[in-house]
Amino acid sequence: MPVRARRAWPLALLPLAAACRPLGAQDFQFAPRFQPEVRAEGMVARHSGVAVMAGLNAPIGYYMRAGTAVGGGVVESPAGARPLWRADLTLRFLLDPFAEHRWGPYAGGGLTVRRDDNASADAGLLLILGVEGRRRARWTPAVEFSLGQGARLALALRQSRRNGR
Repeated sequence: MPVRARRAWPLALLPLAAACRPLGAQDFQFAPRFQPEVRAEGMVARHSGVAVMAGLNAPIGYYMRAGTAVGGGVVESPAGARPLWRADLTLRFLLDPFAEHRWGPYAGGGLTVRRDDNASADAGLLLILGVEGRRRARWTPAVEFSLGQGARLALALRQSRRNGR
């Protein structure tokens, strides 16, 4: 091969490089934004009850979400039904942050504070296992099991992200 031909071969690749487009996986743009959520949960503890909570989640990266939620409900006690106030601060690790599969499992932990009626507030650790379903219009459903001041089962609706979970 002549020397001139050896120097010119990279120029032959220019039309091929110009015709290439990014692949779907390369097209993902991380768009951090706050994600509101509403949840209903039942709890089994020394005083069992139900609660409705509202919260806000924020991405810390592709795989992590920080969240806070506050709400109230009622608990059953020997004296009858009493009001309940609860606040949670959580970190969730998503196993499918790009929504490549129908179900998106996650695990996490955090802190929880619970106050029943006029008793003093109790704080504790929180462990979470959950799964998000497929997006439905503007909301994504989730089911969550957590341990923290009792066992809890929650149904949550989180506002859907434009890309990923």
